[in-house]
Amino acid sequence: RSGLKKLIFLVEGDPNTSEAAESIKTACFTTEILEGFDVQRTSGLHDTLRKYAYLTRAIAQYYKLHLPEDHSKLSGVCPPFNEFIKRCQELDKMTVSDVFSIQLMQVPQVTEEVAIAVVDLYPTLVSLANAYSLLEGDVCAQEEMLRKQSNNK
Repeated sequence: RSGLKKLIFLVEGDPNTSEAAESIKTACFTTEILEGFDVQRTSGLHDTLRKYAYLTRAIAQYYKLHLPEDHSKLSGVCPPFNEFIKRCQELDKMTVSDVFSIQLMQVPQVTEEVAIAVVDLYPTLVSLANAYSLLEGDVCAQEEMLRKQSNNK
């Protein structure tokens, strides 16, 4: 929706240190394969800032080489920063729950109705992962938990 052709989804930190490691990895895989993002991982804040600085320099250098001096005639190709911010503010705001429901619908047989039912009970991936972790890896119990709670709606 931003008009950019190469979208990067940045994951900061090691997902293996989280209780929801498998869910995070699945979400990254889904985001990369199904949504077409380039998923990049960083070890932490310092690494993230280094990556952003590198990307900023690379983008500036690319456009310096590929755009004529007077690129004002190419409106829309690379808008000035203030215009880009204005365009972004006009976009619909997405919440974490919105993104989570979109990710849920990437799972086979998860319809919009099912995703909404899950998000009503667990508005974020972390809240669902926490509920799952209480069941100590019992997949049948996890599935039954969702089935029972979605039938109560």
